[in-house]
Amino acid sequence: MGPYQDECSSCRVGYYGNSLLRRCVSCPKGGFYQDQVGQYSNDTNIIQCKRCNNGTFVRDGGGDNPLKCQVCPEGTVKSRQAMFRACFCQENYYRRERFGACLLCLDAGMNCSNDYLKLKSGYYWNWSYTDVNIYKKFVLNLQTFNDSYNKETVNFTEPFPMVYKCPQRFKCVNDNGDIKGNCAKGYSGWMCTACQDGFFPILGYCHRCPPVWVFFVEVIGIVCLCMCFTVYLIYCYRREHSSGQRSIMDIVLARGKILLGFYQIMGEFWNSLDTVYWLGVFKQVSLWLGFLQFNVSSIFIKPSCFIRQLALTPYMKFIIGISTPILVLLIAAVIYFLGHVFTLRGRLGGSPNFKQQTSSLKKIQDKLLAVTLLLLFVTYTSTCNVTFALFGPACVNFSLDENKMHNISLLRSDYSIDCTTPTHQKYEIASYIALVYVIGFPAALLYLMWRHYAVGIQTEDTTSWFGNGTNSAWWFRFLCENYKDGFWFWEIIELVRKMSQTFVVILFGWSSSFSITVSLILAVIFLCLHTSYSPMRDKFEHYLQLASLWAIFLNMLVAIVRVTDELNSVYVHTAMTITLILLNLSVVSIVIGTYLTLFNKNVCPFHITISQFKIQLTGSLDWPPFRVSL
Repeated sequence: MGPYQDECSSCRVGYYGNSLLRRCVSCPKGGFYQDQVGQYSNDTNIIQCKRCNNGTFVRDGGGDNPLKCQVCPEGTVKSRQAMFRACFCQENYYRRERFGACLLCLDAGMNCSNDYLKLKSGYYWNWSYTDVNIYKKFVLNLQTFNDSYNKETVNFTEPFPMVYKCPQRFKCVNDNGDIKGNCAKGYSGWMCTACQDGFFPILGYCHRCPPVWVFFVEVIGIVCLCMCFTVYLIYCYRREHSSGQRSIMDIVLARGKILLGFYQIMGEFWNSLDTVYWLGVFKQVSLWLGFLQFNVSSIFIKPSCFIRQLALTPYMKFIIGISTPILVLLIAAVIYFLGHVFTLRGRLGGSPNFKQQTSSLKKIQDKLLAVTLLLLFVTYTSTCNVTFALFGPACVNFSLDENKMHNISLLRSDYSIDCTTPTHQKYEIASYIALVYVIGFPAALLYLMWRHYAVGIQTEDTTSWFGNGTNSAWWFRFLCENYKDGFWFWEIIELVRKMSQTFVVILFGWSSSFSITVSLILAVIFLCLHTSYSPMRDKFEHYLQLASLWAIFLNMLVAIVRVTDELNSVYVHTAMTITLILLNLSVVSIVIGTYLTLFNKNVCPFHITISQFKIQLTGSLDWPPFRVSL
């Protein structure tokens, strides 16, 4: 069959005639050949070629005899006809070219079926180094099972992306059928660690942003609760401190320090875990545990839902973390300076109450120093954490492609930040400069405490240098009141403990063997120190601190356990969930229980008697007893 209507010839072997196309068509590539002349077809969809035996194909097409059908390449199924490819791939194999060999799927995160690569749930790859549409066209080509496939996209020559296991596998669901994969609802970014618009992060989980009115009600409620709590503590302190006994404020501060130390460490530890077992409703616990870290920057989490400029990036955390102590010190310095100016004016003006004013000013300055140190003490760990998060070793290197030709360096605490940019390099330098405060604060605090101790030794006034009597300085009492006389410096050890334990986890993450080893060694060292020396006066607080140290150690042991896929069942997840919940709520539950006991004792110090339908309430409060008649 020639190109002209008045000429007609038979198609040679390897070809067949198509009456509609009015020409001879070569037998296609794949499992086809034709060893007879003059074959033709009246339908373009019907190929008038013979089939090769199962497991054989013609690589270049146009096969003119059965001997041209060669064995399909390695990794293919030899028991099926090749059809329009070099045989179908075996299970767990994939191919880069339609008429080439199939390759074994070696990566644990890949699902190799239907001849191409797909991501399994819990894994991530990034196509930013090349156009993913090239591979999508190749996959579409492989899913075309007739001769209409695109002859220009039969091969994929680009390198595949490097596959990574997501730190929290439930975030990388990859269930939408897209080659690129997809994150769970609320998550986005590199390995699905960032939150989508309309969500905000706490302890590695993205929570849906609340309505505006819920946010304002929550803020007002928290502020009112804090104000009432503060007023009540001051009332109890003034009433009980004058008697020389340990006040409820002393107890609250002492046990609050233990609670704060535990959750400041565990908050950073949870953020660094590769596997988190909290499922379902237990994830909401992270909302409440996040507040217990007392991280100043956390107040900007929910406002960022409504004002994008308040997004809590590591840079913003660092600015807030460093600005907080500077602002506190600046305000304290201004008040201290104004007090001296007021005193100087009284002296120059010859005020008759000059001595009384000076004495009152000293008391105010002592309280000012106590409040300043309290604020710096509470925020110290969070300031250290946001500083360590920007150090050079806190950056992680990733390869984008399997040949490791394209590499990136991302910040461990926020994978959306590129560590090679000039902006990050400036923040990194600033974080190293901030080490002056990280080291200087405990050093300065130790010096002040030592000076106070030395003055007490010289004057032989034990009530002033150990924070037990009414004459002790407020700031010193806050730091040392719950420790025995010989352990006035122990709070500095606690600061070093919190700083060192979070430093290792933040800088190196929890996935490295070095970080696991050092963290466990530190946990054991501080646990042994507390057990050996028993520095706390109150037995309950001693055992509470011991329980918190044990909880930290056991949390780390639970995190080390690697559950295999065979054992990774619902029962294992449930057991791990219950274990973590009990461990991490035990400390706060004990503290809240003792607080309620103390408050009940101080708020309700009355008894009730019933006689002749009259209820008489009498008590030891500062106001007179009263009667209520029914």
